[in-house]
Amino acid sequence: MPAHKDDVDTVVSLFQLYEQKMYHIAFAILHDCHQAEDAVMDAFVRLLERKYRIGDPASPETKSLVIQVIRSSAIDIYRKNQKDREKQVLAEDPAVLSPEKSGELELPFSGNIEPIIRNLPEIYRDVICLRYAKEFSVAQTAQALGIREETVRKRQERALRMLKESRI
Repeated sequence: MPAHKDDVDTVVSLFQLYEQKMYHIAFAILHDCHQAEDAVMDAFVRLLERKYRIGDPASPETKSLVIQVIRSSAIDIYRKNQKDREKQVLAEDPAVLSPEKSGELELPFSGNIEPIIRNLPEIYRDVICLRYAKEFSVAQTAQALGIREETVRKRQERALRMLKESRI
């Protein structure tokens, strides 16, 4: 479907009015100039898909829409970066990917807490070690142990309850 002259004028006006503002918003979220530029282009594509919602490019409603779309685009890229980092961390530490092959997870706790943690059943001890000692996210812990995120949360909850009850 060919673009109408009005559609092209609207897009040109949007670009002239908001490109720099959009870049600054994306850069504030991503802290990377290339990814901020990618977010701006992605946002413009999204805006083109919603052109029916765009009236006057200078209106407060359009400005609000533009800001909403650029934030969404930048946050999507940020989340993708987080997932890529998590995969990289897991790939760099093969012991984390398969703790059963590397033997028991190391307990890096000190003082009176280590014997208490050591007495936890292995399924709870592994979750506590990964979540608190290695500072893994729930998603990373689930991937490392080959279980669902809901299972990690429940095991963490139970382990913490057991630890609280075992304190003297």
